[in-house]
Amino acid sequence: MIEIELKARVENPESVKAELSHFMRFLGSVEKDDEYWSVPVVVASVPTTGFRFRVRREQTHTTITFKEKNYTNDIEVNNEIEFGVENLEGFRHFIGKMSAQLLYVKKKKGTAWMSEDGIRAELVNVEGVGDFLEVELLFDEVPKPSVTETKARLMQIVEKCGLSEKDLEPRPYSQLMGIQ
Repeated sequence: MIEIELKARVENPESVKAELSHFMRFLGSVEKDDEYWSVPVVVASVPTTGFRFRVRREQTHTTITFKEKNYTNDIEVNNEIEFGVENLEGFRHFIGKMSAQLLYVKKKKGTAWMSEDGIRAELVNVEGVGDFLEVELLFDEVPKPSVTETKARLMQIVEKCGLSEKDLEPRPYSQLMGIQ
């Protein structure tokens, strides 16, 4: 799956939430506890930092994600592979056998919204980092229309919420948290 997303810093979450309620459907609350792990790998094509993946615990399920991150200016385009895990403790035991190391933990709380044309927005507080509006579209393959046109669609949502291009945050949360 290909994910194209933008995130913007939010100074006034209540104002953004009020704007979202005018043009998007409320999906509910979100709470995501993310653990980022690395498994050492001795393969020339894998960076020396090892193979990294995320364990995301939400209210009803746990998802493992690994992705190939790419940035085009200030837009993130990821090729993601995700799968569910029913036995998290068993999975942790499994990755422990591969010498996996916990790199850091990130916690998000907020609300989720959906537009009529499939854009998902989340207004979240990232613990220790601040408030953000995340907007994304998912595709089975590299999108047609282009990434630039997709960015324009996502930017429309950002602007309808009273934010602008100057509010976009191109850095990943790990950098904002001071983690490499």
